[in-house]
Amino acid sequence: MFVKKFDFLSPKITLYYKGSFSHSSILSGILSIISIIVIFSLSIYFSLDLIERKNPDSYYLNRFVEDAGEFSINASSLFHYISIENSDEDTYESFDFRSFRIIGFNTYFNYYIENGALENFDHWLYGLCNDEDDIKEINYLLKDKEYKNCACIRKYYSSSDKKYYNTSDKNFLWPTISKGTYNPDLSFYQVIVEKCNNDSLKFILGDNYYCKNDHEIDQYFSGSRAFFFYFIDQYTDIANYKNPNKKFFYRIENIISKESYTVNHLNFNPSSIKTHNGLIFDNIIEEFSYIYERNDPYVYSSDSSNVYMAYCFWLKNRLLSYERFYKRIQDIISIIGGVFEFISFVSIVLNYRISTPNFQ
Repeated sequence: MFVKKFDFLSPKITLYYKGSFSHSSILSGILSIISIIVIFSLSIYFSLDLIERKNPDSYYLNRFVEDAGEFSINASSLFHYISIENSDEDTYESFDFRSFRIIGFNTYFNYYIENGALENFDHWLYGLCNDEDDIKEINYLLKDKEYKNCACIRKYYSSSDKKYYNTSDKNFLWPTISKGTYNPDLSFYQVIVEKCNNDSLKFILGDNYYCKNDHEIDQYFSGSRAFFFYFIDQYTDIANYKNPNKKFFYRIENIISKESYTVNHLNFNPSSIKTHNGLIFDNIIEEFSYIYERNDPYVYSSDSSNVYMAYCFWLKNRLLSYERFYKRIQDIISIIGGVFEFISFVSIVLNYRISTPNFQ
C-alpha cells in the first residue's frame, strides 16, 4: 500500500523483498507518518524561540561600579511632577503657586536656606505642567487630565548669566544625577517646596500676580492636604524582547505641615540589560537605565525657614546588571537534531515490538 512507502523505521534487509529494502507494514508506515508529524511539529515549536525571540537564558548580577552613568531629570529619563491632593478624599487641587514656590538645586539646598540669596545659585523654577515640553516621550503613561494642574520644571536660572531660560530655549539645561554617591565628581538634584515669594512668582504666573497673605496660606495646614510627589520608576522584564525596561509612576505622599517638613532622600540604582540577539554570530545590545530603591525620610522642625517639603535625588553605585541570551540558528538546529534522534529511537523500538511476532 501507499502508506508503506513512508516507513523509515523497519530494519533494512540485504536482499530486495518484493522491491523493498525492508519488511514494511501498514502499521510501520502509520507509525513513521506519526513520527514525521511529531518531529516537524516540535521543530516548529522550538523554532518559535528564534522567530519570536522568546525564552532567553538569563542571569542577574549586583555589583559595585565607580561610575554609575548619567540620567536627566526630564521625560527622557527620570521625569517627575508634584501635586496637592486631599489624602482622605483622593482628589486633586490645582497647584497653588501663590502659596508655594518649588525650586530645584544641583547643590545642597541648605546652602540656599542659610544664604537666602536665590540669585547666587543655579536653580530651576516649577510651574504648571504642559503636554508639549514635559511628556511628549511618555504621554502613554499619563492619562489623567489632572496632570496639567500639577507642578513641573518650567525655568532654568543661570547664576553666571543672571537670567532665566524657558524649557524651549537653547540655553536651557535640565538637571541631572550622575556618577554615584561614591564618586567625588557626582552630581545630584534637590527640590524644596517653600513659601511663595513675589520675586520669582512673576516668572511663573506673570507680572499681575502676587503671593497670598499668611492667613490665606494657613488654610492649607488644616485638613488632610498633602504633597504628592510622582516620578518614573522602572522594572526589568527579561521576557520582553523589545522593551525590557518597563516604566511606571511611583508616588510619595507627605502631609503638609506648618511645624515641620520632611526631607525625602530618594535612592536610585543604575541598571543595565545586555542582550545577545545574533542569528548566527553573536550580537550584543546593552541598555542602561535606573531602578528606584527606597525613600529615606527625615523630619525637621520648620523654625523660620518657611520650607514645607524637600526631595533629594541620589544615584548609588550598585549596578543591577541583567544579561540574556537568545537562541541562534545553530542552537535550534542542535535542538531539532536531538528531537529527531529521540523520536526516531522511540519509534524504532515501538516498530520493532509491532513488526516482530515473537517479541515477548
